[in-house]
Amino acid sequence: MRSRLALSLSLLALASQAGAQAVQPPRDSAARRIEPMTVRGARAPSVTGGATVVTIRPDSLPVPLAPAPHIGDVLRQTAFVLVRQNSRGEMEIGVRGSDSRQAAVMLDGLPLTVGWDARTDPSLIPTTGVEQIVVVRGLATLLGGANTLGGVIRMDLNGPLARSAKSAPSLQLGTGFDQYASRILSVNGAVPLSVRGGTLRVRGGITSRAREGVALPSRALGDVVTGGTADPGDPANRALRTNTDARQVDGFTALRYDHRRGAFVGLTATGYDTERGVAPEQHLASPRFWRYPSQQRTLAILSGGTGLQQTPMGYGSLSVSAGRSNQRLDIENFSSRTYTTLASRELGREASTVYRLEGTHSLPRNAQFRLAGTVTNVVYDETLNAQRSTASASRYEQQLSSVGAELDVPLVERLLVSGGVVQDESRTPQTGGRPALGTLARAGWRVGSTLRLTDGVRLHASGSRRARFAALRELYSGALDRFDPNPLLRPETLLGIESGITLSGGAFADRGLQLQAVGFVHRLDDAVVRITLPNRLFRRINRDQIRSEGIELLASYAPAALKGATISADATLQHIRVIDQTITGNANNERRAEHNPERRASFAVTSPAWRGVRTSLMARHIGAQYCQHPDLGRQVELGAQTISDAAVTRTFAIRSRGLLQRLTAIIAVDNIGDRAAYDQCGLPQAGRTVRFGVTIG
Repeated sequence: MRSRLALSLSLLALASQAGAQAVQPPRDSAARRIEPMTVRGARAPSVTGGATVVTIRPDSLPVPLAPAPHIGDVLRQTAFVLVRQNSRGEMEIGVRGSDSRQAAVMLDGLPLTVGWDARTDPSLIPTTGVEQIVVVRGLATLLGGANTLGGVIRMDLNGPLARSAKSAPSLQLGTGFDQYASRILSVNGAVPLSVRGGTLRVRGGITSRAREGVALPSRALGDVVTGGTADPGDPANRALRTNTDARQVDGFTALRYDHRRGAFVGLTATGYDTERGVAPEQHLASPRFWRYPSQQRTLAILSGGTGLQQTPMGYGSLSVSAGRSNQRLDIENFSSRTYTTLASRELGREASTVYRLEGTHSLPRNAQFRLAGTVTNVVYDETLNAQRSTASASRYEQQLSSVGAELDVPLVERLLVSGGVVQDESRTPQTGGRPALGTLARAGWRVGSTLRLTDGVRLHASGSRRARFAALRELYSGALDRFDPNPLLRPETLLGIESGITLSGGAFADRGLQLQAVGFVHRLDDAVVRITLPNRLFRRINRDQIRSEGIELLASYAPAALKGATISADATLQHIRVIDQTITGNANNERRAEHNPERRASFAVTSPAWRGVRTSLMARHIGAQYCQHPDLGRQVELGAQTISDAAVTRTFAIRSRGLLQRLTAIIAVDNIGDRAAYDQCGLPQAGRTVRFGVTIG
């Protein structure tokens, strides 16, 4: 079965879509291009230029969330994305069995995942002001910068002005709370101004959040092995999980000037300030008792571009951007679950800079050429046992660079073939007194094709190979004496192949139906894994090969006859195995991947609006998954689980024009069955929670 699937995918791996930033030729030649398509459903998914992109709007989810939700909450309702909380209290993202450090999170085209840990906690990233989120499965382009190989989450705060925004200001107010006194208040708005030669848009927003804790599920909580003993509850409220309170304030400002001829310049500034607790793992005899008394981040991005302009050789564009991020991380480690005696403390201070240059140009026969270069620099100061006056900081630095080029060539009217190459490099000039890596370099490639059989049927395939360099934290961090650092980690290398079919547009659009099926094969060599040493410390080493193959299915049905009702479903079926490459001969060297269920699916139904009232229901299923139990010294199984959520919304018209035209009220119930569904061993998701919210906009 596996060999047949791999062979069929390999035959189709002529690889995939034109990039989203492709140069558009003159109008009279547009008929020769394979244009993007959009799939609309309960989750407003879309497919653009191939198989690997799904677009969602935070305000159009099956079960509406609180105003300006965190991106992690949005992604839990997103097709094909695995979101889970780890033992550090962070959320991690996985796509097609990938590790969270292989999935990049990008804001306005620059990576947020550049840093000490090479990943971004989506439970901290707010969506205040974000109109849509684009999820890229696999490697859709080589031009996103280094370490971008296992999926991309893209957000835009300062993108091109929509036509509706050029003439009218906007304002949105939102608030919400639940039965445990969690509360949120958010406001954001935009003012477009006509200035000489173009339009200036000024946007801004701020959100305040507070929660007393996360609800404890009541059903089947604590099974000794996977769930551990039952959480006794927070001392302030036994219905809440221990140490899960949180406070956060975040905001953004965005300025963008668009000239009528296409040139633009923009400035984005964002920031957040968070304090939160970390739930202890229930299955361990000695779990972490951590708190984050402070997590802060500020980010500024300056960007500009020419827009599409005519040149002596055709049409082209050039854009440049630069970003600066500063982060502060404080971790407190306590000796017991009373959180009164401080055992140790870690301070982290991070400064990251990113520079990016990208150009596109048309070629004869409607071909397109794209070139991009990205340079990043991360400096991190780590102070351990910071409560002592003698504590001093260790400085670490990592430099990453990536230069890539891609070419799209329409062979015939309905067939587009693309290909590209990239060169990535990594250096660690400062290593806190530990060995440096020197300069590591890896080349990568990608090929693909899209064939439009009819107006509503498209075939697409791609193949790629690219490397990921280990993060500074993987190389050098001791994590408050829980890890033995390993500065000799080699880069991971991912070979990915995918092919699929999308049915959308044409006759399918008339029926309100969209369907998609994508098969994939991934092979990750030199995978970085965590092992337990005899002294009970953890260490990361290059040891394994991770093989995954599977199929992704997506369907959406929204016929006009149902007057706004939608039915959508998705499923991911995959086979993931970890091969220990240090074991040879006939020994059993194969095991299950940690925290990677091989079956995931969701089903959502949204009713038509009746007198402004709309109801929605969503069920999310996660199959069995496995985790390495440190106390038992073996893998244990987490059984399959299904969670259902529901909501009722009512929209009221306030005025016919101007600001604040509509009011939308929501009542939602998350985890209706109050089930104990685990993100990983010892870490259950929230129990039944009733939410109320109001949005005016």
